[in-house]
Amino acid sequence: MDQAGPQEAAAVSEAGMQEPAAQPHKAFRARQEKKRHTLSLAAAGGAWGALMAACALLFVGAWIFRVDIVTLWPRASSAYAAVGAEVNPYGFSIGELDIRRETDHGVPLLVIEGDIHNFDRRSRDVPGLRAILRDSEGASVLEWQVSMPAGRVRPGKRHDFRTVVSDPPPHAVEVEVVLMSEAARGNVAHEAPRPRPGHEDPPQTRTAGADGHR
Repeated sequence: MDQAGPQEAAAVSEAGMQEPAAQPHKAFRARQEKKRHTLSLAAAGGAWGALMAACALLFVGAWIFRVDIVTLWPRASSAYAAVGAEVNPYGFSIGELDIRRETDHGVPLLVIEGDIHNFDRRSRDVPGLRAILRDSEGASVLEWQVSMPAGRVRPGKRHDFRTVVSDPPPHAVEVEVVLMSEAARGNVAHEAPRPRPGHEDPPQTRTAGADGHR
C-alpha cells in the first residue's frame, strides 16, 4: 500500500506537467488559424473590390463611347433606351419643337423651331434635317429639307434651327423632324417628294402637333 501511493502521485504530477506544456501550442495554432481566416477574408474582399471596379469601368466606358457602340452595333440603342438614354449613330438628339401658326400679308404660315444637341464626346458636323407634315392617319402630305448652315457643333453644345412653310396643307395635323445621314449643306430649297415605299425614318425623330401642341 505504501509503494502504490508514491507511484500514483508521480503519475498525477507528470500529467499536470504535460497540460501546461500543451497550452502554448494550442494558443499558437489558434493564432495561426485566426490569421489564415483574416487573410482569406481580405483576399475575398479584394476580389470583390476588383470586380466592382471593373464593372464601374465597363459602365463608364459604355457611356463615354455610347455613340461608337451604337454605330458598330445598332441594336445596342435599345439597351440604352431601357435606362432612359437616347442614343443613335448620329451623335445628335432633337429637342422639343415649338410649332405656331402665323400670317404674313394674308398668307398662312407654319413656323417650326427647335434645336439639336450634340451628346457625343467629340465635335460633329451639323446634320441635315428633314421636316414632314402628316395627316390624321399618319400619311406624309409634305416633306422638305430644313435649311441648316454647314459647320460643326462642339461636344455637349446645341444648335438652333427654324423653318417656315407658306400655305401649309390644311389637313396637316402633325409635324415630324428627323435626322438625315448626311451633313447639312447650307441653304436648300424646299422640296415635297412623295414618301418612298418601304422608307424608314432615321432612329432619331421629334414630332409635334401642327397646331402648336406637342
